[in-house]
Amino acid sequence: MIEDVPETAPEAMATTAGGARFVPGWVRGATNLFAMLVTAVLVGAALFLVAWLAPVVGPLGLGLFLAALAAPLFTWLLERGRSAGIALALTIGVLVVLGVGLVLLALGGAAALADSLARYSDQLQAWYAGTAAGASGAVPDALRDVLPPELLASILRTVAAILVQVGGNLAFAIVIAALLLLDGRRLTRLVASGLGSGNPVFRETPALAQAAITYFVVRLRVNVVTAASLLVLMLVLGVDQALLWAVGAFFLSFVPYLGLAVALIAPTILAFAESGPVAAGLLVAGGIALNLLAENVLEPTLTGRALSLTTWLVFLMFFFWVWLIGPVGALLSMPITVLVVLTLQHNESTRWMAALLTREDVET
Repeated sequence: MIEDVPETAPEAMATTAGGARFVPGWVRGATNLFAMLVTAVLVGAALFLVAWLAPVVGPLGLGLFLAALAAPLFTWLLERGRSAGIALALTIGVLVVLGVGLVLLALGGAAALADSLARYSDQLQAWYAGTAAGASGAVPDALRDVLPPELLASILRTVAAILVQVGGNLAFAIVIAALLLLDGRRLTRLVASGLGSGNPVFRETPALAQAAITYFVVRLRVNVVTAASLLVLMLVLGVDQALLWAVGAFFLSFVPYLGLAVALIAPTILAFAESGPVAAGLLVAGGIALNLLAENVLEPTLTGRALSLTTWLVFLMFFFWVWLIGPVGALLSMPITVLVVLTLQHNESTRWMAALLTREDVET
């Protein structure tokens, strides 16, 4: 009989308004589990929206990243005695000039690569057959089985398509970055006046932004050295469009270890096609040496490993964001990951999660 049910029974059932408990008792008895389930659903829905809006999210994220990279220039100009208006105009001008240059470089490189694909394919076939000028013999069968010439030519074709896509996104991102810089002073004044100080998210935003900018300024220095050294190596080896691949290495090197390896794929294939396996091997060896030097000597020296992400996280986030929003995700994977880790570090209740994602001890 219902009358004989103990008073605690409603804890195991959903009730209507008044008692207003729609969550089963087994879930209420494990509130952490319920919170995790709700969080998982919300995160899944958010990622679905991000993937759906990838054509917009990609350029928007890239614009935010470019604005963050340009912000230190604005600060530097202010420290040198320039007025805020002049500093802002110069910063936006430099951003637009460099941005337009990057767009032209990407689109021009894509067009040149597409026009030369047939020639590169023929040269690869000749090296594999041992009939190319200067070839001492056929390429080993083991290499032919793993990397047939058709696959290498297909990779170059894919790279050309990616350059076109990234170039288009860059054009939109430059406009977004310029508008963000233009409105940056007003937002800074609002934050300084105490806007949102009652909200913990807004309250931590200035410190979080400063930490992120500090990290990326350090990476900027590391990447400049890496890209310049790689450019010299490619010029010595005679790789076509060396400047394009060096610029790509600069941006991809924001992803520790993996980024430079990805940036080396296309120029290595071109070195193989133009000069043979010895030149390609020298480029790979030089790239590996630069990568190890930058990540294990230069970067720790400049940062003191203030934020050293675990290797598994770097790899996972790189492939995840490329899968979610396309090629632009390769450029945005580390900015997004760094912001997430810094956010976790700034929140006392989530500091233990930051400790799992970094290679230094974080107080919990």
